[in-house]
Amino acid sequence: MLHFYYGVMGSSKTAQLLMQRYNYQQLGLKVALVKPAVDTRAGQNVVFSRVGLQADAELVLGPTHSIREQLLWLAAQRAHSDFQYLFIDEAQFLSEAQVQELAELSDSLDIFCYGLKTDFRGQFFPGSAALLRLAEVIEEVPGGLCWCGKKATMNTRVDPQGSVIKEGAQVLIDNHQSIRYIGLCYEHWRKGISHG
Repeated sequence: MLHFYYGVMGSSKTAQLLMQRYNYQQLGLKVALVKPAVDTRAGQNVVFSRVGLQADAELVLGPTHSIREQLLWLAAQRAHSDFQYLFIDEAQFLSEAQVQELAELSDSLDIFCYGLKTDFRGQFFPGSAALLRLAEVIEEVPGGLCWCGKKATMNTRVDPQGSVIKEGAQVLIDNHQSIRYIGLCYEHWRKGISHG
């Protein structure tokens, strides 16, 4: 079954993914942790939560990698091919073709994708749009709050002075630029107000 858990920046998506993966591992289940190569915030193969949890990914996917082929490679490295569960962080960065492949693999695997639904402009990421079309289970990760206390629904890019940015490349990883990402309610995102 293909699952998509989405939430805004700061809603602890990665922390929840890592805790769920840990629980499955403790039960002796065969799991693989996967991340897109574009996410280099904490290192090429590190899945990192801002609350301090982290783990090494077994697979790091480039934009043209076949997930099926990567899993076969991993199975050969691990001398077993009986993966039962995939946990994929930053799933918004997957390509549409990769999500289609996940949907096909979900006949025999439980696949848990965690990521953003929309970018800082309010537009869908290709991976998120495909997951919203193909996932059998779609759930919001609650907990993201705007500075005003309302539910945060919009991912927001801000510069060092706190100004809201609404133009530019869809993907800018926050450790490579003098920018950061926060969650805002729709009203404050629309008005461009990042703090009280």
